[in-house]
Amino acid sequence: MAKLFQLLLVCILFGGTAVANASTNISPAMLEQLKQLPRAEQERLAREHGFDLQQLQSRSSASTSQQRPETLQPRQQSESTEQSKREKSDEPKRFGLNLFDSEVSTFAPVGNIPVPDNYVLGPDDEVLLQFFGNRNQSLHLQVSRDGYLSIPEIGQLQVAGLPFSKARELIRTRVQQSMIGVEAAVSMGALRTINIMVAGEAKHPGSYTVSALTTVTQALFVAGGVSDIGALRSIRVNRAGNTITNFDLYDLLLRGDSSNDIHLQNGDVVFVAPIQALAQVRGEVRRPALFEVQPGDTLGSLLAMAGGAREGAFPKAAVLERFNAQHLRDLQNVDLTQASVRAQAVRAGDVLRIGATSTRAINSVTVAGAVVRPGHYAWRDGLRVSDLLPSLWSDLLMSTDLDYALVVRERDQRGTIEVHQFNLGKAIEHKGSPDDLQLAARDTLLVFHHASYSHQRYKLNDYLRKQLEERFSGNEEDRWLASDELASRSFELLQSEQQDGTVSLNALMLNEQLVQQQREQQQKSMQQQVLAEVMSAFLQELFTNESYLAKSVHLTRSELLYPLLSTIRHQARHGQPVDIVSVSGEVKVPGDYPLAQNAGVAHLVKAAGGLNDSAFIQRAELSRVSTVAAGSGSRVQHYAVSLPSHLNGSEYLALQSRDRLNIFSIPDWNNTFTVELKGEVRFPGRYSIQQGETLSSVLQRAGGLTQNAFAKGAVFTREHIREREKAHLQKMVEQLRGELATRSLSTERAQNSPQDMLLMLQQIEAQSSLGRLVVNLPYILAEDPTADMPVQNGDVLYVPRMDSTIAIMGEVQHASTHRFNGELSVDDYLNMAGGLRQRADGNRVFVIRADGSVVLPRNGWLRGRRASLEPGDTIIVPLDTEYKDNLTLWSQVTQIFYQSAVALAAISRI
Repeated sequence: MAKLFQLLLVCILFGGTAVANASTNISPAMLEQLKQLPRAEQERLAREHGFDLQQLQSRSSASTSQQRPETLQPRQQSESTEQSKREKSDEPKRFGLNLFDSEVSTFAPVGNIPVPDNYVLGPDDEVLLQFFGNRNQSLHLQVSRDGYLSIPEIGQLQVAGLPFSKARELIRTRVQQSMIGVEAAVSMGALRTINIMVAGEAKHPGSYTVSALTTVTQALFVAGGVSDIGALRSIRVNRAGNTITNFDLYDLLLRGDSSNDIHLQNGDVVFVAPIQALAQVRGEVRRPALFEVQPGDTLGSLLAMAGGAREGAFPKAAVLERFNAQHLRDLQNVDLTQASVRAQAVRAGDVLRIGATSTRAINSVTVAGAVVRPGHYAWRDGLRVSDLLPSLWSDLLMSTDLDYALVVRERDQRGTIEVHQFNLGKAIEHKGSPDDLQLAARDTLLVFHHASYSHQRYKLNDYLRKQLEERFSGNEEDRWLASDELASRSFELLQSEQQDGTVSLNALMLNEQLVQQQREQQQKSMQQQVLAEVMSAFLQELFTNESYLAKSVHLTRSELLYPLLSTIRHQARHGQPVDIVSVSGEVKVPGDYPLAQNAGVAHLVKAAGGLNDSAFIQRAELSRVSTVAAGSGSRVQHYAVSLPSHLNGSEYLALQSRDRLNIFSIPDWNNTFTVELKGEVRFPGRYSIQQGETLSSVLQRAGGLTQNAFAKGAVFTREHIREREKAHLQKMVEQLRGELATRSLSTERAQNSPQDMLLMLQQIEAQSSLGRLVVNLPYILAEDPTADMPVQNGDVLYVPRMDSTIAIMGEVQHASTHRFNGELSVDDYLNMAGGLRQRADGNRVFVIRADGSVVLPRNGWLRGRRASLEPGDTIIVPLDTEYKDNLTLWSQVTQIFYQSAVALAAISRI
């Protein structure tokens, strides 16, 4: 008592805080001591120290009801571990066990809930009396051990064993009789605690002290639920040796029936029996799991336990796995739509599997491609194309090709398809016409864009990019995924099905840098392969996947035809040729196309998007492969075709499998040739030329050269020469790489390290090809027929300003440029550059003219090397390759370096 009062005094001295703060520091033992005091003494202490006695008592009741065995914390950890194991396991979960996975404390404060009228009073229950009328007073009375309730000025009342409703009426009646003008309001205060036993297959069986309002389910929660072999449907409550109730937890879980979830009394035993029988439901049900079954359960009730079949289930073809008399698993096909089948009894170990229905609708047609609303639509007898697409304006896109559309139809039960081609514009405008085809169930209507157009291509690119982000890290090497042409690139990779080559073994052994290049090359090849796989999967499921079908509006003509052509190729077999024809040449979209029923040359031209402006319609060629006698192979026959006759319908030639139509181009249609004149010409620019026109003719049209023009230094470049130089350079680099790799494997020691050799190769590969052709422009201007030449498309002539300098390059002490002096020789200019270096090859000095030609100086015994130098010339002193290495190809390397450098220097100095 002294300790209690000291604690209360300390709480008050801390500033008169509320009882909530003080009661936080009061232990349950102190509260129990306070409860042992008489009621009047408790009220006096509460008034003296400012405590709310009712709040303290409610906290005492709550803390008492929340007391648990010492093993509570380990039990919670154990439950959490077992729950995580069950969630991670692939084994089927038993229905109802997850009910006990929540925290036990969720159901702890049962002492604060309203007391029902059928609650039976007993010792230690607290009754609250509120007098009003002539007398106002609140009393907290406790039922004594012998069952009496002592009311001041009234006496004792026997209330133990009475329901709360009857005890309330008894107290009210006695107060009215004993105290005139006084009414009483009766309620329950703190409830007593009871001792119960949880036995059997509970997770933590044992004896528990719980509130008197505890029910069967709450007792199970206190005990941690049932074990893995405990039954949820056989929970008995034994009282004084008799079974009071048999509680089926499925009644509560499946139907919300808690009529058997009775309140426990002191000494009750909650017994959890072991499982007797289990059955499993798999597949397309709302609640697939393991279920406890009892005698009398049927397949119908088992399906009801699983929540019934889903909307996409196919119960007519369910499968029942059951142990037969020989204890072997047997399979039975059951139709759960039949009442007799649903009435079959369930056995222990049964597995009921319900599959999904087909994703393909029976009475449907599919519309894909360049329409406003692609998707699956309902089919009815007599349905036509104009019924699905009644309006050109509201149902089609602006880029829709009205001359070409396809209907893909299943020919037989095996799924063999046939293709019907029609004019979409005529079908919509002239309803009921021959082009307005009557559709059959499961038909697919394909509508295409004009030529190679597509609609909102970025949406398809975004979809492919999201699919690829899961496979790639998105680092710097994967920036190619952000391309706006991702879909087109993926389709090109899918069609080409080509892979990059590999580096030779000798090159791999040369240096680790080449190994890294090989890895990057392989990674790029892998990325392209994955991109092609993603696009292939998308196109193969285009007509069956609803989300893919909605994206068909973004596909081009060739992409939309890809799954159809793939199906046609796969269905081809002996006696059934592949129904594919092709067209090449001057059409909008050349390539392969499905062979439609009764299709002719005109149909194939429309399938390819029509003719180009450059098409030569007077003549085309049809190549046809025909088989001959067995063992003799096949032969190709060619037929001349007049396109106007076929296009206007006056002539018809039926196409056959593997036919190829070639549309020729009008001669010289695309020969729009131009040359470009730059620099010191009177009217520089780009000039159109005719075939065979000469350079002098073009210069005359340009007004000739200006007064400051340096005709001898003109630079003339040609594209095919540039490509040839580039090819020669690449070939030489490959030869050098092979030579270096061979030397790295031989016993001969090279003077240069592999790093230096690789650096040299990289420098050579970095050299740009100029494609310069040596021309004598002064002779051309003089109309010398031996110097003049025909120009070609893409030729460029650059005429610089007058240049009066001589450049010295190569292995000299100081490469420099000097003014031209006709009195000086080659040696004089070399001396002006400081002379030759130690590694210079003095016997191979040469002069490059301003026009690109090369002159070798003559060695004179008086004045040394002499040459008729001219303004704009460049003196080259090459490297002595024999001094550096025995490799004979080094001389070619230096020639390439110097020639490229001189050409670029000539242009830059102008």
